Amino acid sequence: MDGSPVRGQHRGAITRLNQARSIQSFQDELIRLIRVDLAHTDVFVGVLDRESKSLQLPVWVRSHLERHQGLATKLEQGAMVGISHSEENPVPRPASTARSSVVLIPIIDDATLIGAIGLVSSLGGPHLSAEEVEGVRQLAHETAPILARLLEIASLMSKAQEFYGKEERAARVEASLATAVEEKSRFNAFLKIGWHVQSNIAHDLRTPLAAIRGYARMILDGRSGDINDTQREYLRVITENTDRLINVATWMNQVAELSGQNFNLSTFDLRTVWAESVTTNQQDLANKSLTLTEQIPEESFEIIADREKLAYSLNELIAAAIKLAELGSVITAAFSHGREREVMVKIVASGSSIAPDALRISDRTFNSSVNPQTQNTNEGLSRVYEIIGMHGGRMFVNSASGQGSTFFFTLPTVTIDGEDKSHEQTVNFGRR
Repeated sequence: MDGSPVRGQHRGAITRLNQARSIQSFQDELIRLIRVDLAHTDVFVGVLDRESKSLQLPVWVRSHLERHQGLATKLEQGAMVGISHSEENPVPRPASTARSSVVLIPIIDDATLIGAIGLVSSLGGPHLSAEEVEGVRQLAHETAPILARLLEIASLMSKAQEFYGKEERAARVEASLATAVEEKSRFNAFLKIGWHVQSNIAHDLRTPLAAIRGYARMILDGRSGDINDTQREYLRVITENTDRLINVATWMNQVAELSGQNFNLSTFDLRTVWAESVTTNQQDLANKSLTLTEQIPEESFEIIADREKLAYSLNELIAAAIKLAELGSVITAAFSHGREREVMVKIVASGSSIAPDALRISDRTFNSSVNPQTQNTNEGLSRVYEIIGMHGGRMFVNSASGQGSTFFFTLPTVTIDGEDKSHEQTVNFGRR
């Protein structure tokens, strides 16, 4: 075996193989080293791909091994295998290897196939001797640890690149989060300023309105002299509408104060909260022998809102309907979507009615003749009115003799970047 490429002057070449910094440079140097002594032979080196778990061999060689699993198994076990030119192969060979035979010599490390050396001999040229094949086999054995080390380095570099990629993505996410936190802080500061502005506006409105109302009342009381009936009627209209404006200003101030409280926004289906509210009031419904009829379609009523506040609102509306409904009558609840996909909820208590002045929830002008039970209902509805308003919705209460009482509210849609989000809500701090 004096002609073996792993002896004599080739020891230095193996040292260069050990100094290779990449798998490609290892392959190039190994091929060059073998061809120093086997110039009449074509050489290729296939290396294990960690991801596919297969050797990166020429296509026609890989196809042959796939069709002959026995040869592939022998190669994995560390045995040399041969491919004859006479074997049928559906993948044509390159012209340079059309009439040739191939010897595949495995590169094994720790009982694992990590590569293979292919020796391609032309049928018309010199044949490989057993000594030459053995020399290459010995070379494969001695270089296996080098290739294993390079494969491990490549694997570590790949993992490092993946880690650095994740680290970069994490850094970008962290930067985006920091920006979002900063924007949220600015938004919160803007909201606080808005609350103060709204509170100041409400105060500035009440002061002159109170003066107008005061002087109008003094004229009505005759402090400035006698007035005729027409003047009295005009002053009554002025006083009444001034009262309404003062109540609106008061409402604005109360909403500003409530808006300063934290809103626990979440996404939920309003039908679920409704079902929970019905269960809560089931005993009161039974006590008055009331029948609850639901007209709720099988579709999503998903919204983004403060679940606790809307649960309170639905409970108050059901409780109010129970109080106003006649014994043994029917309460009807209907859910629907409007033309702009806004959520609409209507609750009708049939049978009884109540004086309109007793249900002026937006003005908070309660009729002193209303009995305490109805007065409590009115106050609860006023709180519901405020909650619906803070969510950007509107609420109405109607009551007519012989037609019962109707509670109706809407929750609007939100448009984000020009795209309609029919299930999303906005939190408004002013009345629509």
